[in-house]
Amino acid sequence: MDAFGPQRAAPPLAKPFSDAEGNQHSIQEALANGPVLLGIYKSSCAASKVMLPMLQRIQQQHEADGLTTFGVAQDSPNITRSFARRYGLDVPLLVEGPDYPISVGFDIRATPTVILLRRDGSIAYTTMGFLRDQVEEIEAAVANELGVRPHRIVDPNESEIPLFVPG
Repeated sequence: MDAFGPQRAAPPLAKPFSDAEGNQHSIQEALANGPVLLGIYKSSCAASKVMLPMLQRIQQQHEADGLTTFGVAQDSPNITRSFARRYGLDVPLLVEGPDYPISVGFDIRATPTVILLRRDGSIAYTTMGFLRDQVEEIEAAVANELGVRPHRIVDPNESEIPLFVPG
């Protein structure tokens, strides 16, 4: 599903955001190195709890290819740190803050929402919610942007990863 269309530009992303540890990250600077995968989530969302570890798997497959992945938390730094520990996440989890500038800029209607940005800042792919098949679609979109062959992210025998998780 591509709710924004392939040619829509992302909102301005020049402002750096802090992760839960207080480190600054710039989405715009990351785009200079390659595409950026954003996973906008809420820690209380069941679908987010399954999707964010999948995005980390995609990052691990393509880190050497120039992909940067950020989680974008609609939570406090403390809750974000707890979420990262609970799900074993090491991708940076940016804390949006009370005005939710990234979520508002992308007109987010549900979590998780995954957005793949091209180096020029335009949106290459987006999807909402969690369907197991979406993970492979995200991987295919990432591989396409990087000009590499896609990898299987979810092994068909991983029965602990559900086919669908309601939001």
